[in-house]
Amino acid sequence: MRAREIYVRTARTYWRRAGYLLLLGIAVFVPLGLLDALADRIQEIRIEGLGDFSDLGTYAVIAAVVAQAITSLIGEIFYSGAVALALARGEESEPPTFRSIARHLSYGRLIAVDLIVAAGTAAGLLLLIVPGLIFLTWFALAGPIIELEGTRVRAAMKRSRQLVRGHFWAVLLVVIPISIGSEVLSTASLEWFQEVIHSHILSDWAGEAVSGILLSPIYAVAVVLMTLQLSRGGDNRGDVGEEH
Repeated sequence: MRAREIYVRTARTYWRRAGYLLLLGIAVFVPLGLLDALADRIQEIRIEGLGDFSDLGTYAVIAAVVAQAITSLIGEIFYSGAVALALARGEESEPPTFRSIARHLSYGRLIAVDLIVAAGTAAGLLLLIVPGLIFLTWFALAGPIIELEGTRVRAAMKRSRQLVRGHFWAVLLVVIPISIGSEVLSTASLEWFQEVIHSHILSDWAGEAVSGILLSPIYAVAVVLMTLQLSRGGDNRGDVGEEH
């Protein structure tokens, strides 16, 4: 598997399914954007209130960094699970209806994987950055695996690690640049909305929602395509099946 091939297929799929992917993004990231905006505002208030106390202020800043890393990843894997259902029968097939996706999504397991991967990545980023990048690369496929293979959370994490093994650099060269690029563009979006909307919560909500709707399909489609290719390529499944 080559990273360049995944980028080309991702762009092609995004173009062909743009309407479907954007509508799905609206359903996920409009409510999630509000939660992100509220979380950001709470962190700002805490930092302002503790700013005069050096030790407490330092802890508050660290907490804010971790919270920001978590909220920036929350929803990515959940959305990837929904996209996995949409692309499960191939890039050329007709996607299922939104009602069908809503009925079949494994909500609890996707949210659990979301939180585990987000927290693990955030913790790794605090440990000199590299462990966070490795953690995200290892487990980036867990969300699609839950929907494509029907596994539970622990099995999906294990299966993701197994699929990535032997393809680590290809997966990293897709997942990390897209994640960083999305974060940069998301920050730019937030700054623009803050200039035109003077309410902190409303501007953050708009920025988070719009960036999620437009950018998250890129990440989701890429990890789903990689999951489909690696899982159909005869990689060893080990003993994952016992946790179906």
